[in-house]
Amino acid sequence: MASHGGSRHLKRMAASVALKIGRKAHRYLNKPDAGRHAAAGSMSILLLLRDYLKIVRQRREAKKVLSAGGVMVDGIARKHEGFPIGLMDIVSIPKMKAYYRISIIKGKLEPVVISEAEAKVKLCKVVGKKIIKGGKVQLAFHDGRTHVIEREEDQFSLGDTVKFEMPAQKMAGFLKLEKGARCYVHAGRHAGQIAVLQELLERPGSASTEVKLKAGGSEEIITRKSYLFVIDDSFKL
Repeated sequence: MASHGGSRHLKRMAASVALKIGRKAHRYLNKPDAGRHAAAGSMSILLLLRDYLKIVRQRREAKKVLSAGGVMVDGIARKHEGFPIGLMDIVSIPKMKAYYRISIIKGKLEPVVISEAEAKVKLCKVVGKKIIKGGKVQLAFHDGRTHVIEREEDQFSLGDTVKFEMPAQKMAGFLKLEKGARCYVHAGRHAGQIAVLQELLERPGSASTEVKLKAGGSEEIITRKSYLFVIDDSFKL
């Protein structure tokens, strides 16, 4: 008999290398739903609660917590166990007064503990931009969300960071990707480092634009421009 629909599970050995999980204790893990984040850079909310935070021991417990609205992602209660969690998502568990920002450290997805105040702001990277009907501008962000603004409000370039208030989902400021910007490197061999942007290094032809950054002390980092995420002084790992 033919199967209908995609599988909800994935073999652990075939899971993304970004997941910090035991790969031999069990054969399968819950697969994140498609949509918000690429599969290679996300995990299901079930995996986060059980394998990372260890708040629950079994899928059944996780489903009870989720169905009761006990877990918020970016200020919204998420009830499906496969809901995808990825870079910069804000996960809140109000009853436990526990708040986390999903980061990438040494190439691995990690929930970083933050304060309740920090959990009220989400940083989103502009990854797309186009003019739509009526002459308005539609911005696309790294977490799959889009936001429409008037053309005269457009101050944004690809790579800039926009701050969104949670749970209102309203824009509350932005950070430019420019010289002197404090940046978080979220991919490549320098993933997890925070440094200051010094210079854009244009490459000939179709080669990716690279950047020179200065980390703590006098350390210099060369990486791709697309690996940067502009952050403010409150951001920490």
